[in-house]
Amino acid sequence: MRRFLLPLVMALPLLVQSIPASYAQAPETGEQGGVAAVELPTTDDGRRTLRDWYALGGWIMHVIVACSVVSFALVLERLWSLRRRNVIPRNFLAQIRDHWHRREVPQVLALCAASDSAISRVLRAGLMHLGEGMTRMEDAIATAGWHEHTLLRRNLSLLASLANIATMLGLLGTVLGMIASFDLIAKTGTGDARVVAGGIFQALVTTAAGLIVGLFTIGFYSYFRRRVEILVIDLEEVSFGLLETLAGEPESEPSVEPPAELAPAGG
Repeated sequence: MRRFLLPLVMALPLLVQSIPASYAQAPETGEQGGVAAVELPTTDDGRRTLRDWYALGGWIMHVIVACSVVSFALVLERLWSLRRRNVIPRNFLAQIRDHWHRREVPQVLALCAASDSAISRVLRAGLMHLGEGMTRMEDAIATAGWHEHTLLRRNLSLLASLANIATMLGLLGTVLGMIASFDLIAKTGTGDARVVAGGIFQALVTTAAGLIVGLFTIGFYSYFRRRVEILVIDLEEVSFGLLETLAGEPESEPSVEPPAELAPAGG
């Protein structure tokens, strides 16, 4: 996670420094102390660049961008971690099945202990109770599966929080902009609509930015939640299938105890 997050966070100050300091949300004052219409930055052809839109949002845009950087890093980390080859490696299953058909349970336990995948931990939890009955092994697999479910959901709560924070920050920017706009109305009246419209225009930029970051983040959050549920179901199905194959034939049960280093604690 830190490998993704640290470079992106370090790049954030460079992005902020690239915003010209001359862009400000405060309204300009005229020569006689009155309040003039807000000048919105544009290019020569009248279009606004991404940097212009960023500057229009004011200081809240810095916080929204920080949320987007962290969200993007979390999305990359989860995309990598929740790949099926990381959770249920095909090579590992092929090796397990090779020993499985020959009923080499100690070798299977050794492979599970050497692997750092979710399927190896779930399968090993069931095998540690081999000989105690299928119900006991299924309970052990279910418990291990729930533990893996918790591990696979790591960082998802933070992702959901960032989605809410980005959206709320956008609304906060709009409220602050509306306050500034009504302050202008109190000072200048409603004679010049451009004075009010400019402030409202700037205020809505933060709402749009916050909603974009929020939609991006909550979309991936929902996808990852569904992905975790599917992976946990697959974990339990594969584990149950392998254990049923081994425990289904009484004569195939091993007559040797698991290696001492693989035995459960306190056993």
